[in-house]
Amino acid sequence: MSIFSINDNSSYGSIISQTKANKENKTSSKTNFANTFVKQNASKLIEIQSNNTQTLALNEAILNQNSIKSDSPNYHISSDFKNSIYALKYRQANNPASMAYGYSVDSSGYMGSDFNKAAGLPEDFKIHKSTLDELYRYNEENYFSTSSKTSLSVTGGYYTNIDMADTIRQYYSKFDQIINHSFENSNKTSFSIEDLNSLPKGYSIYDTNNNFASLENLNKQIITNFYDTQEQYNTIDSIGMQNSINTGLKKLDFSPESMETQILDSDIAKDTFNPDMSVYPKNEDGSYTKEALFMSFLKSSGGTILEGGNTKVNPKIQAFKEAMAKESFDGSLASLNDIMTGKVDFAQILKAHAQDGWLDSKIYAKENNIAWQNSSIGYGGAWFDNQFNQAKASGYSPSNESINSYVNSVMDKLNNILNQTRV
Repeated sequence: MSIFSINDNSSYGSIISQTKANKENKTSSKTNFANTFVKQNASKLIEIQSNNTQTLALNEAILNQNSIKSDSPNYHISSDFKNSIYALKYRQANNPASMAYGYSVDSSGYMGSDFNKAAGLPEDFKIHKSTLDELYRYNEENYFSTSSKTSLSVTGGYYTNIDMADTIRQYYSKFDQIINHSFENSNKTSFSIEDLNSLPKGYSIYDTNNNFASLENLNKQIITNFYDTQEQYNTIDSIGMQNSINTGLKKLDFSPESMETQILDSDIAKDTFNPDMSVYPKNEDGSYTKEALFMSFLKSSGGTILEGGNTKVNPKIQAFKEAMAKESFDGSLASLNDIMTGKVDFAQILKAHAQDGWLDSKIYAKENNIAWQNSSIGYGGAWFDNQFNQAKASGYSPSNESINSYVNSVMDKLNNILNQTRV
């Protein structure tokens, strides 16, 4: 027999009321949870939505049914909540096609806004994932990297981690300075052939990083000179080479050819940074984009991975580099920056160097009004070396007057080019 009396209507009604109340409380609890969930995850949902366009259309179709409510067992939870669950479930998955190097990639293969922000790029700047892939390939597969790994019996990569955003950030910062130097407007995004011709042919840097074991770090480099013409570039290159000056010279090439993908044989391709330029088309008016110019700058700079951020060299390779760095020096008499700032008296340094016989061939060339040529370069170099050696065998030695004349000539040329190009 039931513990409840059939005739006890008050007790039965109480049970029915309690059951109904429990159901309503359960429904209310789930609805409150749903509303709280949507509020707390709103920003996350927006982020996920922006990072994965593949499910966007499907989710929007679901969102169009917001007015529809489901029956049990969902207890009339709004479709906003169900769509939120759907979005989190399917959009939070890291689809390899939508993520690269820790950042989002859009459906066309260009890095997302999160990468641009980390790399210090303009919000609307478009850098393609394939460019970063080529950076990675080149730095792991070039001759220096592979030979280092082989000689040191290193398994795995030359790098244990590469911070692509930080490397691009450093390169773009220098590129931005170059654009601003030429146009006084770093926001310029369209470049004609005339614009390309007006860009510098090179620049000099003062590097505050004296650690030969470290990777190059552009944060520690200061641009000291811009060489706007090829003549200026050739002049400083020649003066530096002939007189052992560390000019910190960097060559630039912004020619139309530099904005094309090179066709190379396999051996050369392995040791060349050669990004796919088809992903950086011209503007509608036929002008070149800022992205294409930036690729030219990356090519000119060598496309090497830079020190900074979370980039790490394999510990075994790094230890070897540090051991070798203890015996390294740049071999120059002075740096261009030390000469410009007056830290050294280069005229006196050069004169002492000449008196020790190190500049005899250069002084001989000047005295005889012939071009000095490196003896190891071609027929001209061999001819000059033969002429100079014959003179030495006949007792040639530069006089003090010849030394002073040579030093004064070098300093006149040097001061002239520095005055034209100093930043």
